[in-house]
Amino acid sequence: MGDSSSILRLSQVSRDEDHRQQVGKDIFFDLVDHDKVFSHRVQKQTPFACFKEEIARRFGIAVYYQRFWLCTKRQNHTCRPHRPVTPLEEAQPVELLLKANKDELKLFLEVEIGKDSWPVPLPAKTKDKIMLFFKLYDPFREELRYVGRLWVKLAGKPKEILTKLNELAGFAPDQEIQIFEEIKFHPNVMCEHVDRELTFQASQLEDGDIICFQKLLQVGTVKYRYPDVPSFLEHVRNRDS
Repeated sequence: MGDSSSILRLSQVSRDEDHRQQVGKDIFFDLVDHDKVFSHRVQKQTPFACFKEEIARRFGIAVYYQRFWLCTKRQNHTCRPHRPVTPLEEAQPVELLLKANKDELKLFLEVEIGKDSWPVPLPAKTKDKIMLFFKLYDPFREELRYVGRLWVKLAGKPKEILTKLNELAGFAPDQEIQIFEEIKFHPNVMCEHVDRELTFQASQLEDGDIICFQKLLQVGTVKYRYPDVPSFLEHVRNRDS
């Protein structure tokens, strides 16, 4: 691949599979530990499009079905998918993307899987839609796990995707659920209720945000140590601090 001075580490590529493997085991807040995902070395002048071909060989996902997102650090110390890599950036050398991101390139590979478990064409990325990530909390098992992601319209409301969330969780379509947004983990946990009647835009949600949800607990039912997502995350923070 040439002399070592021409090689850079393209770090690191996360996928939905990584989220499923890590959330609830290695991490609880955020989506993934990028140090535990696939990384690849390429020559500085290699076009990003060529890197996509290498990913196609590595994961068996045709280039046509791939969309890479740049992951950036937020003020809450998380690293979330921020925006897709543009066609212009894909035609340019990897070095330019690295320089624009302080020689650190964390990526999320978006692939849509159809009902037959094969990739399907990606939905168009438009300004009126955002991609949200979802975790499910089970107070009985005291378990938090990643269940997937959805595209939603900014002008839409959470109440319009409740059936889809129940499907992700394996619940009955009419199961009542509570919805929270992960906001902050340190120094204090912030995980606030999402108003299902407000639009996603009014709730200031954006690409890469994480929504946690759980069954609505009935009054007078079994008492749980950590009955909701905020109390569970508070427990995890105190335990690991």
